[in-house]
Amino acid sequence: MTEQNQEAENWRGILWAMLSVIGASAMAISVRGASLGLDTRLLVGYRLFFTLILIGILILVVPRLRSKVHFKQPRAHLIRGILMAFSVHLGFYTLSIVPLAAAAILFATAPIFATIISVAMGRETIGIRRTLAILVGFIGTIIVMRPSSEIIDTNMIYGIGSSIFFSFSLVMSRNLARTDGPLSTLISTSAIGLIVTIPLAAPVFEITTDTNIILWTLVLIIFGILRQYSDIQAYTYAQAAVIAPISYFRVVLIGLMAYLFFNEIPVVTTYIGATIIIAATIYITNRERLAKN
Repeated sequence: MTEQNQEAENWRGILWAMLSVIGASAMAISVRGASLGLDTRLLVGYRLFFTLILIGILILVVPRLRSKVHFKQPRAHLIRGILMAFSVHLGFYTLSIVPLAAAAILFATAPIFATIISVAMGRETIGIRRTLAILVGFIGTIIVMRPSSEIIDTNMIYGIGSSIFFSFSLVMSRNLARTDGPLSTLISTSAIGLIVTIPLAAPVFEITTDTNIILWTLVLIIFGILRQYSDIQAYTYAQAAVIAPISYFRVVLIGLMAYLFFNEIPVVTTYIGATIIIAATIYITNRERLAKN
């Protein structure tokens, strides 16, 4: 690929990343709102079920989309779908009980874990500087979790777990989206996630009549689709080093919306930890870009 073509693709990736930021921010806020009346396991199920319904309708209305649905790597789709299912369940639970700004920052550790996973799988090697950046990123995570505080929130561990599972799927996303396309990846992720979710959500199944909860759930479904599809597209076109700085804007958006909708004000340690994690991750992704050039 020529430098000019790569730049054009990076700009496409940037636009998709911006849409992903909007989708992720709205989704995070809607999870908190909807979880006030519904169990998060049920929210995951509703989101995945209606996502598949909407995609099915879209394919029926736009027949040319059918040619873009193919699964050349069924095993990869299965593994990624299961990983994403666990990531989403842990993530939704985190958003329902942890301060939203802190949760957003914990999710931002995903690129750090993705680098560790790539090294462990033998896909890449890292030098001393990237190793130190990873350690610094973990220090930032510890600061966000406030281990010396009397009000330490152990539920933040669920956010870390969500990031780890998401990191595994992130490592797989680029290749899978390029071979089978973002639409196929979205379909498989939603379908497999729903299969995993059904036995988890069955014990808490209910149909709410609360208008506010229904509206929050609709926002969750719509922006969840936008976020997931945009994520896949962004990593299909652009390098991770290009996307990373943009993706962190969602920390700002989520913090702002958390204040507007739920009157949440982040503590000082959240800002300190966020600065450290974001700086470490941007450094890691830029070092990765330089290593590949």
